[in-house]
Amino acid sequence: MTLFPDPASPVAHPKPEQTAAAGPLGGPSYTYRGAVIDCLKAGHVCLLRMPNHPLDGHGFGVVGTITPLVDLWVEEKRLPSYMCLVAPTKP
Repeated sequence: MTLFPDPASPVAHPKPEQTAAAGPLGGPSYTYRGAVIDCLKAGHVCLLRMPNHPLDGHGFGVVGTITPLVDLWVEEKRLPSYMCLVAPTKP
């Protein structure tokens, strides 16, 4: 008997599937759980394209930065707790 329950087993997520070595931004392109991830030539800056995702069209770091955002959206329809949407202000 322990005071702490066993941690939940981590959910196994698929790996991003590379669809092009040189996609629209010059670097690799991937599909992942309904999202398209296009990267610049070096693959260090990537763009998320996923209709209805609040961050659709935004750029991030490497593919591994984007996949957790997609996972959270697909599974829970939310952003990480450290992110929030802010409505644009009118000039």
